[in-house]
Amino acid sequence: MATSSNENGNLMDEFEEAFQSCICALTKMEPNTGINKEEIELEVQKTTNNFIDVARQMESFFLQKRFLVSTLKPDMLIKDENLDLRLEIQRKENLLNKHYNRLEEWKSCLSDIQQNQSVHNRPVGAMGTGGHMSDIAGMGTSSGMVRPTGLVQGGMPGPSSQMQPGPQHHLQQQKLHAQQIQQLRMMGKLPK
Repeated sequence: MATSSNENGNLMDEFEEAFQSCICALTKMEPNTGINKEEIELEVQKTTNNFIDVARQMESFFLQKRFLVSTLKPDMLIKDENLDLRLEIQRKENLLNKHYNRLEEWKSCLSDIQQNQSVHNRPVGAMGTGGHMSDIAGMGTSSGMVRPTGLVQGGMPGPSSQMQPGPQHHLQQQKLHAQQIQQLRMMGKLPK
């Protein structure tokens, strides 16, 4: 065992030396040194190849040790794999929680937008045929919209309001019903 630790120590030292010489060869490319460019390139190539060889030797040494551990103590590999799987599961759970939180934020934002649209886009009148206003509820406006009687400010029905039954009212109810169904589907409460 002493030889293997010496080999490991020697490999580590060789690896560090090869790395340092590779860095030195790459950083001494100054025009004032008097060394021509071809010599510098040759030295960089030589030190890089030496670094790659030592790195391969180190990799094979660690692979041999890993193989020994896997054959002599397979339970250690299983523990490592379990730890890796736990960390991966935890990472994915955190990611899922993050996505669920964002989804809830977007759902609330979407419901706020839809509520605002339903308040602002609530139909308050009907257009007659021939380009004239049909004065269903009694009060016409200059913009071409009819406001039913009994509506309080903001277009919401007051306590004494009675919507006039008719084809426009029926269409409005159908549109409102379709929007509600769409909202429930988007929230996942109804199948698509």
